[in-house]
Amino acid sequence: MVDTTLAVQQRRVTPAVPHQQAIGERLQKELLAQSSLPNWWTTAAMTEGAQWLPGLLDGVSQYRQPGHMALSLIAQALLAEIPGREPALVTQLEQLGSYYQQCATRLEDELASRGLENEAREHIDTIFARWRSGHYGEFSPAGRCYVVLEELRWGRCGAAVRLSTPRVREMLLEEIRRQATELLAKSVDASTQTRHFYQQWLNSPPTPSLLDYKDTLSWLGNWSDSERQPVCWSVTQSWKSVALGMPRLCSASRLAGAMVDEVLVDSLAA
Repeated sequence: MVDTTLAVQQRRVTPAVPHQQAIGERLQKELLAQSSLPNWWTTAAMTEGAQWLPGLLDGVSQYRQPGHMALSLIAQALLAEIPGREPALVTQLEQLGSYYQQCATRLEDELASRGLENEAREHIDTIFARWRSGHYGEFSPAGRCYVVLEELRWGRCGAAVRLSTPRVREMLLEEIRRQATELLAKSVDASTQTRHFYQQWLNSPPTPSLLDYKDTLSWLGNWSDSERQPVCWSVTQSWKSVALGMPRLCSASRLAGAMVDEVLVDSLAA
């Protein structure tokens, strides 16, 4: 939903990478198929212009309620689309942007009433339990860690990290670093401080759908920058050479810690 809302702006600035665009369009089709939108909606129509956004978001949001981060980003993107639009569309975008802002505020209140720290810890335990049980196994060891951190960033944990007090935030981040480090080390049968050549962390297990998983990881990490998030960029954009800032020899502790900082800590300033 966020990608679709941002599509009009992004298409003006940066052409989509073909394999990332293909993954995005496939996911959009799957989302549309399960929404309340009529059959004549297509991904081409969805991203043709801002005039499609109100109907699209209304139909999709009835199927899946976005998390706090998604609500906030959608609201920002809608309001950013207003300048230069025709009056009727401006009214729609303003109303829809205000609606998503209100949804984000309501969700903040709901999470706070249930306890931000409790909500985050429950989410952390759920996601790391999935990793322990074998989920994400089709990705590289570092890719599994990255996907887990994205799950946390977009859900209740991410909201708690952004909205909590500094003390609670650091406690949550430290717990994530600890569990991520332990599971990342276990994935290569090493101690948390044992250093390996970076390629061992980035090698994916052979599967019939290997390219699909690589493309999905690339799409998930397409927000990262080789200079500002060198580790996440190197882990996800495997179709390019690793970034200069990616350590050539690194332990699970260093790798997991860097990804937690790039995915969760850097997002606080975004």
